[in-house]
Amino acid sequence: MKFNVDSYHFKLLRDYERLSAFKEAIDQFAMEYSNSDDSKAIKENESSKTSLAYDLGCGSGVLSYFASDYFDKVISIEMSPSTFRLAKENLKDFSNIEVFNENSLDFDFSNYPKADLIICEMLDTALIDEEEVPVLNHAKQYLKNSGKIIPQGIINQAEPVFMDLDYIQYEDEEYQPKYDVLGKSVIFSEFDFLDDIDESFSAIIEFEIATSDYDKSNGKTKIINDRQDKIRVNGIHDKQDKIRVNGISDKQDKIRVNGIKLTSFTKLNDEIICGPTPMLNPAMLVPFEETEVKNGEKIRIRLSYIMGGGVETIKTEVLD
Repeated sequence: MKFNVDSYHFKLLRDYERLSAFKEAIDQFAMEYSNSDDSKAIKENESSKTSLAYDLGCGSGVLSYFASDYFDKVISIEMSPSTFRLAKENLKDFSNIEVFNENSLDFDFSNYPKADLIICEMLDTALIDEEEVPVLNHAKQYLKNSGKIIPQGIINQAEPVFMDLDYIQYEDEEYQPKYDVLGKSVIFSEFDFLDDIDESFSAIIEFEIATSDYDKSNGKTKIINDRQDKIRVNGIHDKQDKIRVNGISDKQDKIRVNGIKLTSFTKLNDEIICGPTPMLNPAMLVPFEETEVKNGEKIRIRLSYIMGGGVETIKTEVLD
C-alpha cells in the first residue's frame, strides 16, 4: 500500500526494523486472540460484542493499517491536524477504521465498548519526551481485563560516560555525539504498561568506573578535554605535564565522569524486544556535574524526570 507522508513520517516508514517489530507483535496478538475465549464469545453473539483496537497517536496510520485485517473496528487517534489529514487520506478505503483528530487524553473512550488491544507508539528514550505513560494511564481503563497493549513495556539501561558537550544529546543516524563509555551498563527501570505507572520518576543508579570497559568505547572518537582553552600536543599540556585523554588523568590515576548514556529496549510482547532503531528510542546522553573517580571505584547518580514531561524535567545529581 502507498502511504502519503511528510518528511518525518517518511523516515518512520523507512525504519523497517521498527515497522517489522510492531507488525510481528500485532500479528502474534491476532493469532493468540483468535483462539481466546473473547473471540469465541464474539462469534457466538455478534450482535452485542465486537472486536476493537485503539491506535493512539496513529501518525500516518501504518499501525492501524496492520491491525485492520484482524479487528471489526480500529479507532485511530492523532492530535496533529496535518498528520491527521495524512492518516485520514491513507485509511479512507478501510470501512473498519475511524480516524479522529483529538488528543488521546481528551478522547471520550466511553462511547465505545472496551477494547481488546491498545496500540500506542508514543515512545521516547526512557519515556521522557513523549506521552506514552500519561496516555496509557488514562486509556487502559477502557481496555478489557484480558486485553493487551502493544508495546507491552520498556526496559531502560544506563552507562557512565565522559562526553564532550555539557547538554542533553540524542545519538542517531544524523548526529553522532562524541563520548566514551566508562563502565558496564546498569538496568535502572523496567515497566509493564498494563501497570499503573507514576509519571514522576526517580532512581539512584550506581556505576563501577573501570578503564577496561572505558577503553572499549564502542568505536567513538577519543575526546581530548581542554576546558581552559590551552594548547595540547598529543594530549600533553606542556606546562603542567598532565595527560587528559578520554577523561583520564595519569598522574592522579583518576577518571573524570560527566554524564550517563540512556538506552531503551522496547518490549513488544513476551517474545519480541526491540533495541534502538533509527526512528525508535535513539540513545540519549545526559550530563551531570563533572567528578573524578578512582579506577575501580563506584559512583552514584540520582536521575529524575517526569514521564511525558519533556527533557527539561530531567535532573541529575552526583551523590556522596
